[in-house]
Amino acid sequence: MGTKGGKPITAIEKRQRRLMQRAERREKREERREKRTPITVLETEILKKVERDIKNLDLVTPYEIVQKYNVKYSTAKRVLLELARRGIVKIHLKARRIIIATPVK
Repeated sequence: MGTKGGKPITAIEKRQRRLMQRAERREKREERREKRTPITVLETEILKKVERDIKNLDLVTPYEIVQKYNVKYSTAKRVLLELARRGIVKIHLKARRIIIATPVK
């Protein structure tokens, strides 16, 4: 006697449905990543102020920016990373919670 045969149709349908849901989740995840990249108007204003005031400091951390400009910590980190990308500051230490940078002279 042989075996029953292939998988039942419902099992195949369930597998296809799971694959479709995974693909949709990936697309949504990629859309979310794209939305994070642009810098907001508020951040550009703070970026200009920090760029102007940063030249006379020895070390710069996001906490100092938060205290001085009254912004969120995440915004301060983004501003510091953008300044580093532009070559205005040099990052010496970058960990999950802190960034330490010095102005380029």
